Amino acid sequence: MGAANGLDADLWLRNGGAATLESYGVDDAGEIPPEHLAWFRDLEYATSDGQRLYVHAGITPGVPLEHQSVFDVLWIREPFLSDPRNHGLFIVHGHTPTATPAPDLRLNRLNIDTGACFGRPLTAAVFEEATVGPLAFISDDGAVVPAPSLAALARA
Repeated sequence: MGAANGLDADLWLRNGGAATLESYGVDDAGEIPPEHLAWFRDLEYATSDGQRLYVHAGITPGVPLEHQSVFDVLWIREPFLSDPRNHGLFIVHGHTPTATPAPDLRLNRLNIDTGACFGRPLTAAVFEEATVGPLAFISDDGAVVPAPSLAALARA
């Protein structure tokens, strides 16, 4: 976490850092408990459950999943967002707020960034082992919305 070391502090503050500091009751990222900073540093950049790959931003289409760059999983938008190819696993990501307060479900990916940083709902997706796509979406106001099946999307 570079902001705790004074790196990119302004960018971090504009992208949720101020709320993070407020939640800790501190004025500077360097005051966040060291064990929390260590936990942040040790987080994986991507994780998979065997059917889905969970990343912050996306992947580079055409590059094997095991060879994705850290930069891309954290920052990519295009060409990932417009790529309809099967990536080997269903990609679950955020980083690019959707045009509406609803998740963007595609046959090959799900964008659950519904613009919470702009005052829209914070959204989570519910998955199970029996299906690849999400079962439902849950927003921070407690609303639960069933997700369309990937089969229904393919027919549309």
